[in-house]
Amino acid sequence: MTMRRTGLAILAVLVLTTACLGRSPTPEHYMLGTNADGTRMEEAPDVALLVGPVRLPAYLDRPQFARLEGEGEIELDEFARWLGGFEENFLRALSLELANRTGSIRIASTPSNAPFPFDARIRLHVDDLVVEGDTLRARIRWAMIPLTDGAAPVVDVMEESIPLDGSGNTALVAAHDAAISALAERIVASLPD
Repeated sequence: MTMRRTGLAILAVLVLTTACLGRSPTPEHYMLGTNADGTRMEEAPDVALLVGPVRLPAYLDRPQFARLEGEGEIELDEFARWLGGFEENFLRALSLELANRTGSIRIASTPSNAPFPFDARIRLHVDDLVVEGDTLRARIRWAMIPLTDGAAPVVDVMEESIPLDGSGNTALVAAHDAAISALAERIVASLPD
């Protein structure tokens, strides 16, 4: 009987050891704003903008991708992540898109130690930026607050439904970039002449 128990114990240890040798899938990391190819204004204003802060819903204030499942349930993808977190990616991508569209080199995201004064600050509140079926639903409120001449702030909301061009994570990143590009277009259109 003792031999049998010893054999079973050795077998159990071998099975557990073998099970522990398997590898978990490696998370994939993605970044927004890597293909900023927006249209430049013909006569770009010499504008200095500080982009941020941004307020995010809880499901975006994390590194994992978020997808809306049925009846309001959010699914977090543990193996698809934003490199550096979503907030940092969002502000960086929007700053790059605004710089590209205006031609200005004086656009920065918060926090910033830029060596120049800013003309305006862009504050953002993301109400919705989630995949629903094969569409990215975006609702972003924003305000451009002048910092120099006492002009009235510009307040607006962008609501877009952006179709996903495929089902993979690359399509999701491209849809987020498209939403940021649409937001940048609206912000640039509201810049004073």
